[in-house]
Amino acid sequence: MQRTLSLEQSPPLGAVLRFFLATPLFALLAAALLLWQGAPALASRWSPATLALTHLLTLGTLGMTMAGALIQILPVVAGVALPRARILAPGVHALLAGGTAALCCAFLFTQPWLFGLALVLLLPGFAWLIGALTVALWQMPPPGAIPMTATVRLALGSLIVTVTLGALMAWAFAWPARAAPLPLMLVTDLHALWGVFGWGGLLLAGVSFQVVPMFQVTPLYDKPLPQVLGVAIFLLLVLWSVSATALRARLPWIDTLASALVLGAYGIFALATLRLLARRKRAQADAMTLFWRLAMASMLACAALWALPAGVAGDGRSLAMGVLMLVGFLYSTINGMLYKIVPFLVWRELQERAAEGQRAPAIKTLIRDEVAQRQFCLHAAALALLLAACWWPVLLARPAAVAMGLSAGWLLVNLSMALRRGYSAMVTSVSRTALGGNSVVR
Repeated sequence: MQRTLSLEQSPPLGAVLRFFLATPLFALLAAALLLWQGAPALASRWSPATLALTHLLTLGTLGMTMAGALIQILPVVAGVALPRARILAPGVHALLAGGTAALCCAFLFTQPWLFGLALVLLLPGFAWLIGALTVALWQMPPPGAIPMTATVRLALGSLIVTVTLGALMAWAFAWPARAAPLPLMLVTDLHALWGVFGWGGLLLAGVSFQVVPMFQVTPLYDKPLPQVLGVAIFLLLVLWSVSATALRARLPWIDTLASALVLGAYGIFALATLRLLARRKRAQADAMTLFWRLAMASMLACAALWALPAGVAGDGRSLAMGVLMLVGFLYSTINGMLYKIVPFLVWRELQERAAEGQRAPAIKTLIRDEVAQRQFCLHAAALALLLAACWWPVLLARPAAVAMGLSAGWLLVNLSMALRRGYSAMVTSVSRTALGGNSVVR
């Protein structure tokens, strides 16, 4: 694995920080929506409130960080330049944020014109992002040189499938008279499949091949896993899609087999990651370690819940699996990574701006780990309440919303404090340097 980073290619701090700060903001919006709607938001995956809540989490909370992480990581890891990088980040951020808000309002209020507005904003935003990332990936060395490369390419392909299916449904809702008839339930299932297990899951796996050994000081992933996992999952998603569309009536067992193999592949990844985290060189677990352990445990719990008989799992199984994948697996990972990425980016920005005689504050002082670990405890409690609310929504939906909102708010405060502490330390350093210089002159 390549560990050398091309830090000189890193985009400006403001370019990517807007994406990372949007993550807890959208999580706060999701919590507010759940608090407002209560049990109806968890009653069925097809209810307007549930669809709005899901897209606040996927497009807002998860999508913003994933877009920002790629804009940040690809130039640094691969040493390539993104086209028109100075306007790429603010432009994509504005389009995706506005489109996400419009889409969620469209689901809540069932207004066709809002679906049209969401389509007008999201399609150009994703096209711009995908185009820029494709150009960057085209410049990369062969996939074998950087284990994450091939998997990120497949994740980007999955994003194209996800956006295409979502655009077809948004068009059907916005202009039903002009849209071709669509099997909406089937298209919705495939849209969720490629979005969660393709775009989100593959990107997480690809990035982890680089960041887990680097940030957690662990051994490298065993070579076969980075080389095989992404391709295997992508092909299994193709098989799952084909079985759902063409073979379900004739060979219903293929659908079950494909889903079992996809969950099994992610289970192998989760076990391999947990094994590396157990072998980390630092004895004491930090906040990122705890978040990643929770994420991998959530993935394994999702697979176990799928394997339970329907009579045992109950009516809340489908929603609970969604909670485990979105909040447990993907959001937990992102939350943990933000505690490493944001302080590092702030520290590096301050290092570049420091004048002679100035020193940027240590990375560990920007966000104290004990504070991050307390937010982890609240996040874990929110996840547990959300899971229980899938079976008892009337009793637990609003307590889960409160816990989720508090956790997201705490994350936002911690990230904001990293900026404040960094710049306050630099101002203090400038003042001391100026005073010292005056005393020498006198």
